[in-house]
Amino acid sequence: MSRRNRAGRRQYISDNKADPNVQYVVAQQGVAAPATMPRNMRSYIQEGYRSSKIVFPIVQHIARAGAGIKWKHYTDESKKREITNSDLLDLWKQPSKHESGSQFRHAMIAYYCMTGNNYMLGINTTMRPTDKFDELYNLRPDLIKIKLDMNGPEYYEFGNFTPPLRYPEPFIMHDKLFAGNDDVYGMSPVEVAAFLIDIQKAGQKWNLSLLNNMARPGGAWVTDALLGAQEYKTLKDEIRKKFAGPRNAGETAILHGGVKWQSMSMSPYELDWLESDEKSDRDIARIFFNFPLFLLGLADSTFSNQEEARYALYTEIVFPILDMFVDSLNMWLTPRYGGYLAYDQEDVEAVQKRLQEAKAQASERAQAQFTGSAMTLHETREVMGLPKLPVKDFVIINYVPVHVEDLDDYIDAMAGKTINPPAPPPHQLPGPGQTTVTPVDETIPDIPDENTPPAKPKPPVAPAKAQDDMHVEVVPYDAISRDHYRELLKVKR
Repeated sequence: MSRRNRAGRRQYISDNKADPNVQYVVAQQGVAAPATMPRNMRSYIQEGYRSSKIVFPIVQHIARAGAGIKWKHYTDESKKREITNSDLLDLWKQPSKHESGSQFRHAMIAYYCMTGNNYMLGINTTMRPTDKFDELYNLRPDLIKIKLDMNGPEYYEFGNFTPPLRYPEPFIMHDKLFAGNDDVYGMSPVEVAAFLIDIQKAGQKWNLSLLNNMARPGGAWVTDALLGAQEYKTLKDEIRKKFAGPRNAGETAILHGGVKWQSMSMSPYELDWLESDEKSDRDIARIFFNFPLFLLGLADSTFSNQEEARYALYTEIVFPILDMFVDSLNMWLTPRYGGYLAYDQEDVEAVQKRLQEAKAQASERAQAQFTGSAMTLHETREVMGLPKLPVKDFVIINYVPVHVEDLDDYIDAMAGKTINPPAPPPHQLPGPGQTTVTPVDETIPDIPDENTPPAKPKPPVAPAKAQDDMHVEVVPYDAISRDHYRELLKVKR
């Protein structure tokens, strides 16, 4: 744009600013550029956590759920043996004189969810990096600046005062949410949801302005008459005095000079702020680790849905965040004391039932594998969560217990033998040329066999009159031989 055009534009703007009607419209409508949240840690806490009606309950739900879980000190990563009394547990239960363990972990998780960063400071009287810590603190992420060298973080600056406190890298544990294009600082979920939060806050301010302006949308009082400066000022004062503010809500407007109201924006029905506001709540909940909507009252909830939502809160959000802290703590804090620090999932009531069901299924599988010679006794008891017995380990093979150290000898002894012999083959007929055929006299009736089923009884027949010269002797079959039986069947004349 040329210098002459700029001068003309400035003159046009100056002339329009002198018009009181233009001033009133600009005052009602505001500036054209939208007000957005600054992209820094302080804004994520102030504008996101402290000013958003949806970010605050989400962060509080996650932080409270994680802060109430019990932590234990184990001898190693296997978590088989627990250390009940240790300096590490005492420090973790009360990190400082003015803060309890649950409050400390609440702030630790909340800072991580709000800003994507958590800075844990450990201090000791010796000022040696490898010595045990006397106290632990969570530092505000918005007051931290990381100074780098060729090997990474050199020290951390904390505070807005001069000079700031500087802590060497071994005294700070920094946990961060992956940011993609930033290798130093983590990315806040509020940054992703910033536009949705801005829309919600703008809608809330707009609704508040409506309440202060008789619940009417923005607009202007217009008239066909040309008003002078004094007339304009008088009319403006009269409108403000009689109709502005909550006290004048519902007052009937009676003005002279042909003044009437002209709306200059959409109505709340057209914008449908309630529907838009609820949709923004759902979108923000998804951005924050896919937070369950049932816990926020954004979905129809029943008892079973609430139970599933609490289970999802722990298994999909709280436990993964705590797993990240467990790994960091065992790299930074635990080596000063020894052992392994971890949280106890079984302490969470919402997941106890699922864990018990999973253990029962694992025990059943282990028993089946032990019976099927796939697992040893000690392995089976370990899966079932039972203590190890002071006996030699063995495996069941063909219902025979075999010690593990004798397994090679057992296999050598059984080499060439079949533990489970197959069934014998069925009897086969002799081959050709080996078959002997015996002729059967068909005149001789068949001899009943003990395996032959009894014949069906025939109806009685009237006996024929016996001849005088015929005599038949009846003898039981079991008392005579076969040949004698044949002879007796013949009629003796």
